[in-house]
Amino acid sequence: MGIAFDDGAADALISAADSADEVLRSEGAFLSGAIDRVMEDFKGGYARLFLQACAVRADDRVRLASVLAALAEDVQEAKLRAAREKSRLKNLADWQQRADIREQNFQLFVSPLGDPMPAEWPLPAPAISAVFSARERTRFAGGSGAGTSAADPGKLRDFVSQSRTSTNILSSELGRVRHAWGSFTAACSWVNSGSVTFVSGFEQLLSENTADAGWVERVAAAFEAAGSGSMADTILNSVLIQYAPPRQVSLTDVGALSAAQLKAWLATPANRDRLQGLLEQPGLDPVMIAKWWAGLGQAVASGTIEPGEAQILLIQTLPGVIGNLNGVTATARDKANRIRLATEDERIKDELTKTPQFLPASQGLSVTNPVWTRLQTQQKALSGITQAIRNAGETSAFLIGFDLSDGSPKAQVSAGNPDTADNVTYAVSGMNITPQSGFNDWAFNAANLQAQQKLLSRDKSFAVVAWINYEPPTVPSVNSGDAARAGADRFVTDLQGFNAVRQHLGNRTPETLNVLGHSYGTTVTSNALAAAELNVATFTMLGSAGIEKEIQNTGALHVPAGQVFATEAAGDGLADLGRFQRQDPRLESFGANVFSSEGATIDGTRYQGTTEHNTLVHRTARDGYGYLDKGTTALYEAALTTTGHGDHILSGARPVSPPAGFAGR
Repeated sequence: MGIAFDDGAADALISAADSADEVLRSEGAFLSGAIDRVMEDFKGGYARLFLQACAVRADDRVRLASVLAALAEDVQEAKLRAAREKSRLKNLADWQQRADIREQNFQLFVSPLGDPMPAEWPLPAPAISAVFSARERTRFAGGSGAGTSAADPGKLRDFVSQSRTSTNILSSELGRVRHAWGSFTAACSWVNSGSVTFVSGFEQLLSENTADAGWVERVAAAFEAAGSGSMADTILNSVLIQYAPPRQVSLTDVGALSAAQLKAWLATPANRDRLQGLLEQPGLDPVMIAKWWAGLGQAVASGTIEPGEAQILLIQTLPGVIGNLNGVTATARDKANRIRLATEDERIKDELTKTPQFLPASQGLSVTNPVWTRLQTQQKALSGITQAIRNAGETSAFLIGFDLSDGSPKAQVSAGNPDTADNVTYAVSGMNITPQSGFNDWAFNAANLQAQQKLLSRDKSFAVVAWINYEPPTVPSVNSGDAARAGADRFVTDLQGFNAVRQHLGNRTPETLNVLGHSYGTTVTSNALAAAELNVATFTMLGSAGIEKEIQNTGALHVPAGQVFATEAAGDGLADLGRFQRQDPRLESFGANVFSSEGATIDGTRYQGTTEHNTLVHRTARDGYGYLDKGTTALYEAALTTTGHGDHILSGARPVSPPAGFAGR
């Protein structure tokens, strides 16, 4: 019995490995001149990457050459050991034949002492390991784009030609090595194969060399297209973004892409995910986002803003992200959110058809499926948002945000365009108002206030944002400040986004932004105004659920002196229930201007008094009036305060003193 080892296959592998070793070691001399000529003119971040790539290439080819040299030596040693084993086996077989003859002729008393038995135990089979992997090379500089690069495209193309010639030669060597290794393993199975990765590593090396050539060729083409020997790094980044590794691409890099480049880049799902991750980072600066978004290209004309081609591409690709991104224009967010409104509706309807309403439980009782409940809530929220858009003016309404993700839907709808309006009011609702219950009425309130504002100042444009972008409390938790603090954080972020957009568009004036809150909404907004400077011109409170006692007076609200207003109707029997541990903003000590919500005749027109705590209740002759019902004193006065006419308010009564027991709470 012999061993599986073919000398011819071994010799072929030794020859192939030696040849590849020699060619690899000679590549350095072949390329060095071209590299030196490139570096005479190549400057900047990409020049540094080019030198790094050449250094990695040189190091990898030397490592591979060493692996191949060691492989040739190991195969040569295996060949010698195989020869010894074959000889041992032959000698053993010959001896066994002679021993058999002796046994057959034992009666002749022939002694075996003159013919000792050869070694019985086989020589251990050698093991061959050949480990090599090529390293990936960095081909994307990225960064802020403040740098400049320079190069001679002709010399870059000379390097590309030299590199490809060398790679083609090495490719032939790889073919020989791959074939020889395959033949060796098939014909020499006596040899044990350890860890062997040199063939795939050789392939990786040539793949990296090929990628380098294509990369340098793109750099050359970029300089040729620029028509000069230097250009901003941002231009090179946009050309070479396809080479960016995960987490290296920045929003600046994406912003430098043309619409065509962006479309090609986003065609790769991993790139879409990468951009989404960038845009969903916590703590993004709205000022930075506003600059980045505008840099993508948009048409700004008197009274209108039209998204550019790249912006539209992002709106269509990531509607759920763009629709809620502070720093993006309300115009773009509306387009994104209307796309998402339709897709979310389809998703929810589809999931509801597949989700049972009840789940089996122990003792034969069924329980409501929480997934079904969540989907029902989301479906009601979408219906409420759709109706809110209609109530806010349909074609003149802007859906500037909605969130269904955490099971507590939130939304923002504006009557009028906040991007271009001369005057914008953010109106914040109180307890129990959610997209699935009450938001459509709150949008009606926004439309009512906008209409009244237009009557007061016919030469200006107005937008009123119905803001319920927080989780409001229910009646049992209205005295807690948790929801107000969480809502204040979101309100601050949203107003910072508004300011960033307006300031970047260059159409912000000191009187642009106003805030109005109702009930618990005044607690939310006062917390927000005390926490940050938001460039708010006026602050108006209707039926306040109270201001936290830490906010001692209007001076803590970052609102101009004399521009904080409050009202509470005599028929409002609920507002004071929320002030168990909070102060009434109508108190003299707080310093707000108090206006009336009672019936009154103003400039010959009779206005109705507010009869309860709600804002919108009047639908028939038997109904009462809320704070923002049409034809009410409160609506008229709120229009005055939010348009800079607060000096014309009809004064209202202040409470005589704080409620008993308030002091010291």
